[in-house]
Formats: sequence, structure tokens, C-alpha cells
Amino acid sequence: MQTARPAAIFLFTGAALFAACSSSGEGASAPITPDSTITTTVDRVVADDLASSGQVTIGETQYDFAFECFTEEEGQVLALGVGEEPGSAIATQAVVQAFSNQPYVSVVVGGERILELALEAPVELFVQSGTISGSALRFVDSQGEVGVGNSLGLGAVSVNCESFAPDLPPEYSSN
Repeated sequence: MQTARPAAIFLFTGAALFAACSSSGEGASAPITPDSTITTTVDRVVADDLASSGQVTIGETQYDFAFECFTEEEGQVLALGVGEEPGSAIATQAVVQAFSNQPYVSVVVGGERILELALEAPVELFVQSGTISGSALRFVDSQGEVGVGNSLGLGAVSVNCESFAPDLPPEYSSN
């Protein structure tokens, strides 16, 4: 059975301007699933007061991002970010999906290379006081199939959502 990437992974094809926002959310609720058929480009410009910061660390490399955070219900937080690959000017994008029973983290480098959570490894992301966090996350350099590829080692994620949009992007829907 092949797993589909969250629709937000496709938001970053093209020259999307993106920044950051979000909130806190605690507790569990029904999982939210992305519509895996969405493959359109979405250009998004976010007000400076909605910008949130965060990092995704994969092995020895720390990627810094400006995030926009979304929540539809308590405990269901999505953060979409933009940044640059450390030591270069190559654009990077991040998806941090802290949904109950459906966590997902990926970094897209240069619109082509996808670094994401390994499918075979258990994943826990936590949302507390506006911060999404997770550690001991196993990442792979994806080779076309979601969560499958060459191992990149362990990593972590931390997104400090300063504020958040009250609804998820249209590419996501509640079950």
C-alpha cells in the first residue's frame, strides 16, 4: 500500500512566497487528512505579524524556516515554512503536520530533493503552548515513494507558533 504525501508538499512548486504563523493546541481529536489529489501551486504572502520561526534538524544539518501555522481544531496543527539550505542560497520548504495519528515532517530542497520521515519508524510530534516539537525522528532522502529512501539519520523539529490562522489551507479536509 502506497502512502500519499500531504498536499502541502506540492504548495512549494514554483516561486511561492511564504512566511509564518500559528497557535497552540493540546489534546487529541479526529485525524485530518490531506487531499492527495491536489498538486497545484499556491502563492501565499503572509503578514509579518503572523510569522513564526522554527527548525528542522536532519542528521548534522539544521534548516531554519519562517513558518505559517494553521489550526482547525485543538491539537491539529499544520506549519508550512520557507528558508534556505544552510551554506547556500538554495530555497527550502518545510511541512510539519502535527495531526493526531498522522504526524508528518518533510524538507524540500531546491524544489526537487525531498527529505522526510521514514515510514518504518514510529513518530510522535507534540503541540504544547504554541510549540510543535519532536525528537529522535528518523529521516530518509525520499526516492519517489513516500517515506522510503536512503537513511539520513535522526533529527528533530521545533516550531514556535506565535500566532495561527484559524482554518487549514483548502488542500486539507477533516475526516
